[in-house]
Amino acid sequence: MRRLIAVSLAALFIVASTPATRAQEVEALACPEVAIADPSSAVLDEHLAQSLSQAHQLATGAGVMVAVIDTGVSLHPRLPHLIPGGDFVGAHQSPDVPAELIDCDGHGTIVAGIIASQGNPGTGWPYDGSSDPYIGVAPDSGIISIKQTSSYVRTREDSNVGTLSTLAESIHRALDSDAHVINISVVSCLPQSPDEAASFQPLTDALNRAELQGVIVVAAAGNLGQDCPVGSTVYPAHSDTVLSVSARFDSHTLAEYSMPGNQQILSAPSHIQAGLSPRGDGFASHMITTAGESPFEGTSFAAPVVSATAALLRQHFPFATPYEIRARIFNSIDPARGAIDPYLALTQEIYPTTPLVHEIALSVPTPPDDSPRERGILVTAIIVGLLAVLAVLMGLRRIHHHSAFQKASLSVIT
Repeated sequence: MRRLIAVSLAALFIVASTPATRAQEVEALACPEVAIADPSSAVLDEHLAQSLSQAHQLATGAGVMVAVIDTGVSLHPRLPHLIPGGDFVGAHQSPDVPAELIDCDGHGTIVAGIIASQGNPGTGWPYDGSSDPYIGVAPDSGIISIKQTSSYVRTREDSNVGTLSTLAESIHRALDSDAHVINISVVSCLPQSPDEAASFQPLTDALNRAELQGVIVVAAAGNLGQDCPVGSTVYPAHSDTVLSVSARFDSHTLAEYSMPGNQQILSAPSHIQAGLSPRGDGFASHMITTAGESPFEGTSFAAPVVSATAALLRQHFPFATPYEIRARIFNSIDPARGAIDPYLALTQEIYPTTPLVHEIALSVPTPPDDSPRERGILVTAIIVGLLAVLAVLMGLRRIHHHSAFQKASLSVIT
């Protein structure tokens, strides 16, 4: 039986938490097995591949760091610019490898590969048929791995693994690590309630800080299901400053399970036939769990396409604000299904939908001094001015009697 691993994984759903406590006393469970994939099956969405073949002539994400807040990202030869950013889980550790570079779930590694996987060495771009065709949307970007959750840990009830508190902390950690883009493919789906929203202020503060620092935040819109019914509020995709990404079933259709975004529809391919394996240096087609096969499908895997596009834009427009990056993305998508097109985002002109507001300092004149001395100076100035005008008029009258040549010259000058 196949089920979505994406955002619908129960343990990947972040729950509202009590005041923040560090993840501790967690018990690591056995990690799932990986279904090895044939490298030739690691093909990109046709529409996306066509766009990237042009986009990569303009930008590849070089110099841009993308923080992946997820289940960790495993070391892989196709991710040469991967660095550790923090561990908020405290399980599946190794004395030789930072915990955030060990991905038990396999989720974060697939996400990172969509963003930054380099092409097979020597094959170049576009794919020439001699090896696997897999390449990330921003293949020269770097990845900052921040492990924030995992389905394969047993925790105490008061544990802070996978909570909104650690999500906020993870965003701050990404900002402290100089991330330019933050990808959040694990989200919280909660009943809509104004009272509950008030308890998420730390998350709001973290998102506000990201906006002020010029960092683009991208999040999965969420998948409809038992854990996320219609009418739910998805965090952090609800924020106006977050690019909320829905899933596309194919080049023409949105996935039925995809939650609506918080703004205009923005979608990306959501089914990964094969991605970077979290175990070793090959590819994986799905994870094998005790519940059955878990394919790589859902809004979790649509979000990194947009994050990587933001990385391309950040490289190409290094001084653009997050608002301008979002505007470029929204102005380049297909209005019917919101399909993202990295090449159009890089080349399309932006047209602001709201006027730019500038602060203007008005200087209020000082009331005039009505003292006798000031009035005397004013009268004298008026008299001098009148005498000057009279002198000019007298001079013009004398000029009038000069030669016709002189008159013509004056008329041209005046």
